[in-house]
Amino acid sequence: MYLHKITIDREALRRDRKIYQDVYLLHKKIWEMVSRNENQKRDFLYRVEYDAYQNIKHIYLLAPNQIPSWKDIKIAVSPRYQPQLETGEGFYFKLRANPIIKRKEDGKAKEYGLIMDAKHQFKKNNQNYSKQFSLDELIYDVGMKWLIRKGEQHGFSVKQFKVRIDNDREYYVKPPGKQAFTLRTLDFEGNLKIVDADQFKKALFKGIGSSKAFGCGMMMVKRA
Repeated sequence: MYLHKITIDREALRRDRKIYQDVYLLHKKIWEMVSRNENQKRDFLYRVEYDAYQNIKHIYLLAPNQIPSWKDIKIAVSPRYQPQLETGEGFYFKLRANPIIKRKEDGKAKEYGLIMDAKHQFKKNNQNYSKQFSLDELIYDVGMKWLIRKGEQHGFSVKQFKVRIDNDREYYVKPPGKQAFTLRTLDFEGNLKIVDADQFKKALFKGIGSSKAFGCGMMMVKRA
């Protein structure tokens, strides 16, 4: 795997604004960049870094092949991505995720967005979440529980108040010829501890969460 830092020319960002501000079209463009054959399955992760005005600053891309620069797109490629990790080490991390809750209903597995599911569970029990939480508090509560579960699966641990959860955003996604849907993302940022180096390394390559498209799932780390 290779880690790429993609910088897009400012003029191109303005000229092709429709592409770069639409999560589906941007995802499609990334596919074009990494595509090797028509039967290829998604084997890459990426993360978009935005400025204060939600303009793209750059994109980090983890892919199995080295991607050359394109017209209007400058790509810096690291040596082969081979993180050296040890159990017990501490890292600072950033993760943008589309947290999903899977439940069985009427014998069928269904998926729900984390925040909507939390609100639904309160309503199901004839309760109103706002009597116990502000929306930010609800997001932090269910977001931390989700992240702790992912840590148990992927070899890391996090502690309350050592992680910030923000940038709760919704995106309208309309693939051609398919039903439109809403994508809701959360940004997690803070400190973690490795409890199983092998499992954690797999997570860095494979991503975090069951929904990793549209710039979600890529965990970026640096030693704390």
